[in-house]
Amino acid sequence: MLKSKLRSLRKFYLVTLGLLPYGVLFFPKVSYAHENYVLTKEQINGGVKDFSINVFSTLSNPGNLKIALLVGLGSFVVIVLYFFFQHSRSGIWLDGQLNKLEGAGHVVLRLALAASFIFSAHTLSYLGPEISVFSLPGGTIIRLLLYILGFALILGIFTELVSIISLGILLLATYVYKDYMLTYFNYFGEFIALIIFGSRIFSLDRLFFGVSKLQQKYKKYEIAIIRTTYGISILYPAISIKLLHPIIIVDIVNQYNLTQFHWLFPRDPVLISLGSGLAQVAVGIAIIAGFQTRLNSLVTFSLMILSVIFFKEAVWPHYILLALALYLVINNGGEFSLDAKIRNYILNKRTSLQSNN
Repeated sequence: MLKSKLRSLRKFYLVTLGLLPYGVLFFPKVSYAHENYVLTKEQINGGVKDFSINVFSTLSNPGNLKIALLVGLGSFVVIVLYFFFQHSRSGIWLDGQLNKLEGAGHVVLRLALAASFIFSAHTLSYLGPEISVFSLPGGTIIRLLLYILGFALILGIFTELVSIISLGILLLATYVYKDYMLTYFNYFGEFIALIIFGSRIFSLDRLFFGVSKLQQKYKKYEIAIIRTTYGISILYPAISIKLLHPIIIVDIVNQYNLTQFHWLFPRDPVLISLGSGLAQVAVGIAIIAGFQTRLNSLVTFSLMILSVIFFKEAVWPHYILLALALYLVINNGGEFSLDAKIRNYILNKRTSLQSNN
């Protein structure tokens, strides 16, 4: 049994470590499309000081108001249709099938975190290309640590210790960059979850230390932690950029001439900022509450893929976000979620009706 496990782990790590160096070749330094990647530092700094545009003023235009109402109505219809599907026989079957992939989702999440560290070190960055690793105290040491921590996560060895060190570096970055690190708040949740529960799926930790008793007993809390911090990381840029400083989005719309895609974007750049901001706020709140988590996570996953393709963004800063979205698509919010409460309520009602009949 032990030899079989060792052979499986050996094959997995040989393939992963063998492919990783080639992955670096396919991710050169290209243009970035998130607000802090697209515009110059001067444009961003000027934008965050500009309060001249009230993003809601765009709705005073009857045409814009009509578009907003139609999009809102369409979104409501999608939510209602998904609700009925979610609790239908087919939806329940799909939920059961996806839940079987929970272990794979956890491994993907850990490997995405590892890749994020390794590519951060490779590009002299920290979590994203806009943060130079050398802007942090002890940047040279941190860069070396990122390589070590990344490969340790791939192997799944001493995961709790790796996560404690990783959280320490993140706190240091938060001290330097302050509230901006809310953009990367999802990392806090991932590190905290790994510190408490570790990673005992397809890892050397499981081979050497066995199954974590904490993970077995309190696994339901892990998804709630990850879901909440992920939702906050979605909310922060929506509020701080799209709703409070829409001039930044207006600059991006004009720079990329997004209004030429009439089937996707309205003609008014301010309406684009308002619409995308409100949509992001709604999705973030829904994920935090655990409402239609699978649908909302799938939406964020799809939009990130499209963003990478359309704007030719570097892929590595999105690894953890894509993995988190995929993880939540598989888990559907977990036990401490609005989805679970609604599901239990409907099941109890059905059971009550069947017993009465």
